[in-house]
Amino acid sequence: MSGRMNNLRWFIVITALLLFRSCGVVKEVMQPTLPEFGGMKGMEERCKDGDTIRSILISKAEAILMFDNERYEVTITLYSKRDSIIYLSAVNSGFEIMRASVRQDSIKVINRLNKIVYRSPLKRKFGYQYPVDFDDLQSLISTLYLCDELDKAYDDMQNHLVFDLDENHIRKRINLNRAGGALSIFEFYHQKTDRYLMGERLENSFKIYSNFMITEFEIIASGGIRSFNQDIKVKMEVNPRKYTFTELR
Repeated sequence: MSGRMNNLRWFIVITALLLFRSCGVVKEVMQPTLPEFGGMKGMEERCKDGDTIRSILISKAEAILMFDNERYEVTITLYSKRDSIIYLSAVNSGFEIMRASVRQDSIKVINRLNKIVYRSPLKRKFGYQYPVDFDDLQSLISTLYLCDELDKAYDDMQNHLVFDLDENHIRKRINLNRAGGALSIFEFYHQKTDRYLMGERLENSFKIYSNFMITEFEIIASGGIRSFNQDIKVKMEVNPRKYTFTELR
C-alpha cells in the first residue's frame, strides 16, 4: 500500500477515534461537579458550568478497526484543548505508530512506520467542503462543547435532545440521550458528494462508520480514562533528515 493511502487510512482513524469520550465505559478522574441531565432544561443547567472545562485528556482507550477485511487493534491517547487543538497518539504493541494534530484549518499526521509527515487543510479552497470541520469533531469529544449551540437544539420529548447543525448541502445532526446526556447517534452527510461520518451507541461501546476521504470503514471504540483541565505538551516536530514531508490538498 502506498504511503498516501496509509495516510488517508490514518486520517479516518483520527476522525473516528474522537468518539472515545462517548463510549459509556470511560472512567473519569478530576470530574467537575455537573448537574444531573434531563432534556433541554438539564442541558442548560449543565452548560452554566461548561466554561470551567478548558481541556480534556483521554488515555488508555482501545479500538478495533475493520478496514479492507483487515482488523487492527490500537491503544489511544486523545487530548483536546478547547477551540485550539485536538491531538491523538496511537500505539500498537507498545510502539507508537502514528500521532496527529487537528487545528481549526489544518491536520498534520506523523506516520512513524514509514517516516512520513503529512499536512493537509481541513477546509478546502475549491470544491465542496468535507462533511465535518473542527467544531464538529470537537463536539464529538465532549457534549459540553455543544453548549455554544443551544439555539440549534430541540427536545423531542421522547428519547433525544437533537442538535440540528445543518449547513449548505450538509446534514449535521447530533442526538443526546435526553435522560442521561450521553451521545446516542450522530450523522454528518454531504448531499452532493455522498460522503458521510456516522455513529451509534451499542451498549458499552460506540460504532462509527464512514466513507469519508476514501472507502468504507467501521470502528468499535470503548474504554479509557478521562481527566479534565490538564495541560500536556503537544510535540509534532520530527527530525527533517529522517522524515519525508508531503502536502495533501
